Formats: sequence, structure tokens, C-alpha cells
Amino acid sequence: MSTTKETEENNQAQEVDDTDLKNACDDGIQKFSQIHTHADIKLILGYLSCGFAMFGGYYGHITPFNDSKMVVIQCVIVYLILNLISFIYTFFIEKDIIFDGKKQDDSINYKITIHTNSKRYSDIYNITFEFVGKETTGNKVSIRNSNFSISKSFGYWFDVNGVMDQERFEGTLKEGLEAAITGKKTA
Repeated sequence: MSTTKETEENNQAQEVDDTDLKNACDDGIQKFSQIHTHADIKLILGYLSCGFAMFGGYYGHITPFNDSKMVVIQCVIVYLILNLISFIYTFFIEKDIIFDGKKQDDSINYKITIHTNSKRYSDIYNITFEFVGKETTGNKVSIRNSNFSISKSFGYWFDVNGVMDQERFEGTLKEGLEAAITGKKTA
């Protein structure tokens, strides 16, 4: 019998639900530090759209209907436009990015972006690591880009009860990060 603390530390999913399995894997990746630009942009758009909705609702409440009609209509239009921008940003710019991070060492600055996806009705989880590094050696600056992809079945990281093997998953992440940074696949 497991304790509450053990259950909270383990990612658990229903073994028949691919969406829960993908979300559990995505949550496992989120344990590293990251850049929050995508979330910040979506939060700003969301707060602005809610602000216009609240203002329109309040103004319509305190002002007679005929006098408030144009202001409320404008607030509704701005609300819809801001939500459309948020949707377009998520769909076309953020896409399947679940991690975006930077790191600076002594002689190298690099950015890692991790994309994940899984096709509908498939148990294969695809992880793509994008590495962009800028290395400075004396007066010489070199920029290197590399991509590395890993595709594995959810069954590789989850047992029959839907409990995630966090060590195995983190090992897979380390393998992918190392391969993306060095440009060669690890054994």
C-alpha cells in the first residue's frame, strides 16, 4: 500500500488513455528550469481579454441599456479578437513546444527547445530536442544547431498500473539532451 507522498511524487495515468500518458510525460519534462515567454504572452492576452469582458459587463450593468450598447459591443469585439490572437499564437507559434530553456556556461551559451507529440490512437511518444549553441573561444565565435528525436512507446515508461518510471524517463531525457548538445547519438 503506497502513502500519499509516494503517490504525489509519481506521475500516474490511466493506461488506456493516450492523452493522460502524454500529459504525464510532458509533466516529467517540466521539472527543469525554463523560459516562460510562451506562457507569459498567453497570460497577458488572457488577462487583457478578461479585463475587457469585465469592464463591458460592469459598464452595461451600471449604465442604461441604450447608452451602454456601443461600449459593450466594442468590449465583446475586443474580447473575441484577443482570444483569437491567443488561439493563433498557440496553434501556429507555440505549436507542440513544451519546454524552452537557456543555459550559460563559461564559454558556451545555448538554448534547448523540446517538442513532443503523439498521434491519435498511437502509443508512440515523440520527443524532439532542438539545440542552438554559441561557443566563444578567444576571438572565435561558433554557432551550432542540432536536432535529435526519440520515439518510444508509452509502455517503455509506464507499468501496467499506469505508474510512470521517472528514472527511466529522465534517463531518456538525458540521452536526448546529450545527443542534441554533442550532435551525436549516445549508446
